Amino acid sequence: MDLLRAVKEIVPILEYRSWVSGREVNAVILMFLLPMVIISVAGLALGGDFEQNIRIDVLVVDLDNGEISKEFVEFLEEIDILDVDMESNEFAARDRVRDQEYGRLIIIPRDFTKSTMMGEDSEISMVVDPTEDSQNTVLEKIVEGYANGISINVVVVKTVEALGIPVYSEEQIFEVVDVANQFAQPLPVQVKTESTSSNLGEFTSFTQYVPGFAVMFVLFTSIGAGSVSLLKEQEEGTFRRLVVAPISKAEIIGGKITSTFFKAFVQLSVLMIFGHFVFDLNLGSDMLALAVLIAAIALSSTGLGLLVAVIVTTKDQADSFSNVLTLTMSAIGGSWWPIFIEPQFMQDIARLTITAWAMDGFYDLLYFDLGLVGILKEVGVLVLMTIIFFGLAISRFSFD
Repeated sequence: MDLLRAVKEIVPILEYRSWVSGREVNAVILMFLLPMVIISVAGLALGGDFEQNIRIDVLVVDLDNGEISKEFVEFLEEIDILDVDMESNEFAARDRVRDQEYGRLIIIPRDFTKSTMMGEDSEISMVVDPTEDSQNTVLEKIVEGYANGISINVVVVKTVEALGIPVYSEEQIFEVVDVANQFAQPLPVQVKTESTSSNLGEFTSFTQYVPGFAVMFVLFTSIGAGSVSLLKEQEEGTFRRLVVAPISKAEIIGGKITSTFFKAFVQLSVLMIFGHFVFDLNLGSDMLALAVLIAAIALSSTGLGLLVAVIVTTKDQADSFSNVLTLTMSAIGGSWWPIFIEPQFMQDIARLTITAWAMDGFYDLLYFDLGLVGILKEVGVLVLMTIIFFGLAISRFSFD
């Protein structure tokens, strides 16, 4: 009953804020139209050279030279953002990475094909330059995605052995694995939240700019418009009038938070759908994961907007401060360009922003197609930010 009463009290506040916003039809239109225009211009203008400007160099040593290792190398070479070079000598390859000629090295072990087909464990090694953390993470996800796919071979062989099914030669094992792979392509049971990243999407300018600018404009909405609106109502005495009404302070704040969150969620959702239908942006195979990520971004940005409203004292200060904050987070956090092209110290600072974790989540869904499990870290950090922002803001919030 208390929850129902709280909802009934919050709804009029939402209706009031919708009516206030409805008087500014142009602002509502610009909330969607302006981002769409900028996304279109940036994506089309920079699309031609975008993939050429974003390259991840990787050196590969194939000590196996077997069928599966060659397929793995071909898989890497087909990925647009990877520049793959081969090196026959492992020690020379390690020296080239140590001398920073290359940022990353993949070593395929001896007997990799045989071990995989015989159901034995094996390990693909990576040697990386620690100063290029974001690029290393991208490559790790690519390699892990492929490894997950070929692990089917190992599981099949181990299952056959565990059941005591007689297999008398390597040729028979290869036949078992080949049959298993035929049945596994496509997967007979589709679990979207665990879709393999070995089937990578195409990384285009719109993979970067649709979520990038969408997140930036959501920050403008939640931090800028949200904080200014709160301070405006505070200056006009709206809060004082609500306090004397039969509504608790928690319900008043809840109404404000819910209204801003709803706007941010709808805005980000509409812009992602716009990118999908207009520019054929791949949204991944897990719509639930996408909705969860959007909700986490909307919540954290709403919390930051409330925090800004209690830090500054006037709506003019809120407007200026929120603009600077949003533009700074967007630039350093990866809205304007992929974060891994930034110097490492900037990447480290970016981890303190909503934008960086939001963009990581979008990459995981739109490019790597990792599903809900793949974005748990990003969502967890955004939720933690939400708790911190709301905790600090509510502790300092004043209705006067």
